[in-house]
Amino acid sequence: MAIARSTQILLYVVIGIFLACAIAFVFVIAFPAPLERWLQARILLALRQHYRSEVTLQDLHVTVRGGVIYATADNLVVPIRTGASLPPLITVKHLNLKASVLELLHTPVRIGQVQLEGMEIKVGPKREHKEATGGNTLRDEHGIEIKDKTRLANFVIEEVDADGAKLYILRKDPSRQPLLFDLRKLQLRSAGIGEPMKFTAELTNPTPPGLIETTGHFGPWNFDDAGATGLGGHYTFQHADLSVFNGISGTLSSEGDYSGVLHNIVVDGTTDVPDFQLDRGGEQVHLTTTFHAIVDGTNGNTYLQPVKAHFLESDIETRGDVAGKPGEKGKTITLDVDIEHARLQDVLALAAKSEPAITGGLALKAKLNLPPGKEVVLQRMQLDGKFHVTNGHFTSDTVKKVVVELSRRGQGKPDDTSITNVAAEFGGDFRLSSGTLAFSQLEFTVPGAIAQFKGTYGLAGETLHFTGDVRLRATVSQMVTHGKSWLLVPFDPLFEKHGAGTYLPMTIDGTREHPQVHVQWGKLFGG
Repeated sequence: MAIARSTQILLYVVIGIFLACAIAFVFVIAFPAPLERWLQARILLALRQHYRSEVTLQDLHVTVRGGVIYATADNLVVPIRTGASLPPLITVKHLNLKASVLELLHTPVRIGQVQLEGMEIKVGPKREHKEATGGNTLRDEHGIEIKDKTRLANFVIEEVDADGAKLYILRKDPSRQPLLFDLRKLQLRSAGIGEPMKFTAELTNPTPPGLIETTGHFGPWNFDDAGATGLGGHYTFQHADLSVFNGISGTLSSEGDYSGVLHNIVVDGTTDVPDFQLDRGGEQVHLTTTFHAIVDGTNGNTYLQPVKAHFLESDIETRGDVAGKPGEKGKTITLDVDIEHARLQDVLALAAKSEPAITGGLALKAKLNLPPGKEVVLQRMQLDGKFHVTNGHFTSDTVKKVVVELSRRGQGKPDDTSITNVAAEFGGDFRLSSGTLAFSQLEFTVPGAIAQFKGTYGLAGETLHFTGDVRLRATVSQMVTHGKSWLLVPFDPLFEKHGAGTYLPMTIDGTREHPQVHVQWGKLFGG
């Protein structure tokens, strides 16, 4: 009897609990306001613990079907914890949420799906020094302070869809427009508490404009310093219009892998520009590159370490940075340029569509500085360095004749018609500024003669202005046909100077097509 009575009491207890739960469930379904209030408090607590800031949420509405909660809400705001003058870190106009009732009761809180509409993320400018978190003390629904140990709160969203989101990178100078990325598609998938989320995204790049498709991982978010948030993945960048950069044009495609944190992203990739053109006046060339770069995602500064470029039959390697400077609109390109295997005519083709003045092998080491501005590239570019050209051949018939004649006479063989198509070798120190090449030292050699000059060459008008001298191995008498050479023998000592058989101080003026070469007779006989 005692056992039967105990069983009967247990049965009454179970039935009582079941009836209480059923009444509570019916009450919640019939009168959702208590559930909405409880759910809003539960969600806000989890969000505040996770983001450690005073998260707000409005107009939460809840329905329950089959043990699954469906909720909608408006105006989710997640403030930036540091920098009270900065706009909120995250704002969402409308969200839809789907979660199991049991998942919300558990720790960690788990939400199955979230759809975000009108989401904007605003990442503050890069911080030079670590700042204190500051801000207001956070409290739960009972007014109890949320301690720092709740920083990584047990809060997991399994799936997030946020198509149409916008990512803003704020500038240090508040008067400057932020860098904007339109996230046409964004899907996030959770990998666990405190772990990076996997993502798939399509976004438009602001400068140069183009479509980026990327997959990878992101997070967990660093709320003290958003720029220190980790990320990594693979990207493709298509149909980028380079004409937004004044002075160049072409359609760029790129592909590569990246890793690091927002303000220090390491990128290894390739680019392909089938129609690269400089200043819309040069020849279109197919330009490809492979690169290793470090990108500051919070300001767009890029540090190239290195970039290896190929076009036509030439290779160029560069190292440097593309970075903004305080008080300057736009970015300055600063590069160390190293050319070991290139053709001079390929480089000249970038500047003009006309036939290059000279062809040959080119080696060059230089420092390039290209500040931002509206002027064409050749007017803004500054280039300092040394170069050496081997096996150089001039394309102008007039210059060819001058070079062949110079070599014949310099060798003392003025009648030797077998000397044709003479190869030249030259090099020197140069500076390119405001569209003008200035040579502090320029040496030109052909068999039998050495010319040393200094002067300028204007790229736009192809104008020449050089002074220097020509030193020939042969004497004056050896430079004329043998029938007349004896007449000049007495004059040989007048020209035998500076270790040369014939020394001629000269000037070269005019244009590339019509050079004017003059001997400085006064300088020759005056000293």
